[in-house]
Amino acid sequence: MAISSFLQPLDKITCPENLLSEARRVKVLPRVAIANAGSDIVMESARQAFKEKIMIPVFVGKQKEIISHARKLSWNIDDFVLVDSRNEEESANQAALLCGKGQAEILMKGNVHSDIFIKAVITARNKIRTANRLIHIFYITPPDGSHGIMISDAAVNIMLNEKSKKKATAVVVDLLRKLGIDKPKVAFLSASESIIDSMPSTVEAKILCDWSKENIPDADFSGPLALDIILSNQAAMIKGLNANVVSGKANGIIVPDIISGNTLFKSLVYLGAGCAAGLVTGAKVPLILTSRADPPAARLASIALASISQR
Repeated sequence: MAISSFLQPLDKITCPENLLSEARRVKVLPRVAIANAGSDIVMESARQAFKEKIMIPVFVGKQKEIISHARKLSWNIDDFVLVDSRNEEESANQAALLCGKGQAEILMKGNVHSDIFIKAVITARNKIRTANRLIHIFYITPPDGSHGIMISDAAVNIMLNEKSKKKATAVVVDLLRKLGIDKPKVAFLSASESIIDSMPSTVEAKILCDWSKENIPDADFSGPLALDIILSNQAAMIKGLNANVVSGKANGIIVPDIISGNTLFKSLVYLGAGCAAGLVTGAKVPLILTSRADPPAARLASIALASISQR
């Protein structure tokens, strides 16, 4: 069987209505500074997000390009702030500085390479960097729009240390609560449920799980757990773990490294048509670190998640 038989079309991906509804509950509509906004997919995402009443765009980039793309969409952007810039590096720095000065509440990557975008975030003169570690979060929902699963860290850090993973766990729990889950269930991923010294991720998962139970109230934790046990009630039952409060019912997953996180996220997207709302925490404002391959629905969902994170 060809691998393409497993693939789901990206146009099947939809932004869940419940995520948009939660974003509309934010008291003050956030201004989103879009770095290098002048491209079809970026402008269309901004237009959709404004139409859904979840943000106010602040365009940064080549003025002629931004206006041209807006006209293609029959979108009058005269009432919005537009900051002219010469190239993607200047756009990233200007957009970051707007957030640093308090003139925007969210920073969004437009048609900018990720390394240039992150460099603009950590550059001291842009006043957006903090002492916190940048931690990436994905909230991935299925095509039926029901509650999804949150994953950290799948795109920024190659391997978080123990201290940062504790912080990531707290961030995941906090975000899940803001999404309406009163008592989040979080799993620590490995390849086994047993503690195996030769498999360091199992040892670390146990340490993180024990710490989380002691330090993060009103949430359930379990680990190490293999992916089948995390996702499937049936697998948990077969393996005699159906009494585990997280097995088959997880709302969040803390992964051991970027390889497992990135593989898991892309599998849910390309094999399950999951809508991946991406967010980076740890800066002065939420960061939307979209990929050039992201469909408009995922960009819209990312804006919604960033807005919700500020509640």
